[in-house]
Amino acid sequence: MQDQETKTYSIDDTISLPIELEDEAGIAHVRVLFWRIKNPANLGPRGLAPEDTLELRGNGDHQTHATVDATLEVSDRHVPGEYLCVSIQVYDPDGNVTVVRNPSPAKTVRIIEDSKKERSGPKFLGWRD
Repeated sequence: MQDQETKTYSIDDTISLPIELEDEAGIAHVRVLFWRIKNPANLGPRGLAPEDTLELRGNGDHQTHATVDATLEVSDRHVPGEYLCVSIQVYDPDGNVTVVRNPSPAKTVRIIEDSKKERSGPKFLGWRD
């Protein structure tokens, strides 16, 4: 499911996705959930890995019309692969929530192995007096 808009990230990168939102009571916070794609030919339940997730979060600062940056720092606990956005949860200041399942158009991001792993790290040469 690769497309020209799929951005690639590795460890210590920050994924940042701007989302435009509106609510007369204001936008409190946003959660964006991605599941890893196991089988690009089957994007149904068997083609996704819900145990491998990315959860981006953002804050709308109670603005009634806001572009919220949903972010996540990639760490070594994130499994490399391509991830598909499966839901966006938007909360207002009163706790009301709107859930957008499988937002359209589809949004994907890719996590790759850290390229720094290919080279050896520093060597311990011993204690110095």
